[in-house]
Amino acid sequence: MRGKLVEQDPNDEPASVLLEKIKAEKEQLIKEKKIKRSKPLPPITDEEKPFEIPDSWKWVRLGEVIATINGDRGKNYPSKKYWQSKGIPFLNAACLSTNKYIEEDKFNYISKDRYNLLRSGFIEKNDILYCIRGSLGKVGIVNINNGAIASSLIIIRTFLQEQNVDFLYYILSSSLNIDFIKRHRNGSAQPNLPGKDLLEMIIPLPPLSEQRRISTKLSQLLKVGCKNKSASY
Repeated sequence: MRGKLVEQDPNDEPASVLLEKIKAEKEQLIKEKKIKRSKPLPPITDEEKPFEIPDSWKWVRLGEVIATINGDRGKNYPSKKYWQSKGIPFLNAACLSTNKYIEEDKFNYISKDRYNLLRSGFIEKNDILYCIRGSLGKVGIVNINNGAIASSLIIIRTFLQEQNVDFLYYILSSSLNIDFIKRHRNGSAQPNLPGKDLLEMIIPLPPLSEQRRISTKLSQLLKVGCKNKSASY
């Protein structure tokens, strides 16, 4: 994710323009009361930047380009006694693996009545699920249309439909995420990561067209890696 995997195209719209579009959409969603205004994120210092990136890229805090959504942890939380063999998916960390997408054979289910009691944590297709309790940092892309999350997960949702979810998934599967977790995890037997801390992760943001080229290249490389276990990147 350093700008070396694919070639830069000088005709690409720079990441700074994409960031302004995201900020504008975020403000509109706040105005429409679809999301709440979050606390200002701290500026990124030079000391925090782990490596150099191309001029057309930009270092950003994760919270600048996505929203996070917690599950319902109140009195209506569906504990195990409410799980059933079919119904509406109720997803936990077991649904996340090394695969890009959540694993349907690991789903728990709840009734529509239990689902309707929930106040938050409703998933949408192309959300990213991120584990904040236990197996910290596990991620997966949602490829179903409805469901809800358990307390071990948080939903990461982009502001713009054209934002590249695949690229974001690969960023969150990289050493940047691993290093971030090492710095922020607590020392308890059941490690957890507050959602507000996740917003402060710094990530490199390439131009949107380059994000697509990177995602395509990584998908090709990972397919080769599955066929050849000794492959190294």
